[in-house]
Amino acid sequence: MKVDVVESNGPAILLRARGRINAATADLFEAYVLTASGGGDREVIIDGSDVTYLSSAGLRAFLRVWRELNEKSRNLHICSLKPYIREVFNIIGFDKLIPIHADIAAALEDIQGREGSSG
Repeated sequence: MKVDVVESNGPAILLRARGRINAATADLFEAYVLTASGGGDREVIIDGSDVTYLSSAGLRAFLRVWRELNEKSRNLHICSLKPYIREVFNIIGFDKLIPIHADIAAALEDIQGREGSSG
């Protein structure tokens, strides 16, 4: 499992997760995402296009990241999930909490739409 900062300018911080997020890597994933997303008020997008496996520990890590950001009035967005991983998010209802987008462009469009409607 690896998480890279892809873009840190603009309305959101874009992170790309790679590999398996499971019991062995979930805590590292969570810590890295929270550290890489830093302070401030920008929203966080996780590009999940290279996530190949997600266990229940990985799901808990996503939930904890969402809660932590939510407590700071920041939003977590997830995009580009493989269909079988997106299905898991939908089945357990995470798609009701965390916006899940088809791709990075759709996530950015949603964020920019929210910024426009709040100003």
